[in-house]
Amino acid sequence: MHPPPMSLHRFHLPPALWQPECLTLEGDEAAHCTRVLRLGEGDAIEVFDGAGRVASAVITAAGRHRVQAALRAVVTHPPPAAAIHLLPAMIKSEPFEWLLEKAVELGAASVQPVITARTVVHPGHDQLEKKLARWRRHMTESAKQCHTPFLTRLEAPVPLARALAAVPDGGLKIMPALSEHSRTLRGIAAGARVAHVILGPEGDFTPEEEALACGHGFIPVTLGPLILRAETAAVTALAVLAHEMR
Repeated sequence: MHPPPMSLHRFHLPPALWQPECLTLEGDEAAHCTRVLRLGEGDAIEVFDGAGRVASAVITAAGRHRVQAALRAVVTHPPPAAAIHLLPAMIKSEPFEWLLEKAVELGAASVQPVITARTVVHPGHDQLEKKLARWRRHMTESAKQCHTPFLTRLEAPVPLARALAAVPDGGLKIMPALSEHSRTLRGIAAGARVAHVILGPEGDFTPEEEALACGHGFIPVTLGPLILRAETAAVTALAVLAHEMR
């Protein structure tokens, strides 16, 4: 039996920057290619756009800030049959980055962070732009490592009420909660094609916030009898939903 071929180094290029025959990597991706991985002319690479398109290519010119590669073959993957959108409350930086990483690995369509009454992390505008850039780079690296053709979209944090109002009608809307009225995901997720999941911060939502969410059509669901950390609840809900819906 022959050993499996070595996987190619992957790079991300947004859809708007793709060209018919030649792809150009710049910035962090070019630097990672030539300065970190030491790749050069003649080396084969893989490039994905985060929207389902994946290409094999060969480097034709390699500089410290710009890499050009000729296309060999392109595969376009169909979108997933089910789209899951996470609306997690802002939590501390390290567990939030872990949450984002797992959201990409488990195929979340988007992450919309929300600010709640018990949110302890409130980055200022200048800090927020830097954090968003860092978080998106972190998510791109996660997509490279798990070889998904899709990149989870990350939005800027907004207040809970604004996030709830922006959720479109239709689809499944759930809120993990420790409540005697909570239902199981197995009973409501099968057959759904779109799901929105809101998740509370450390200390959970206030009763008023839970009532507001229910008023917007969110259904309390149980993730089991134990009290989970905020980031664990997010990943658990996403994993179970992905299994039930897909």
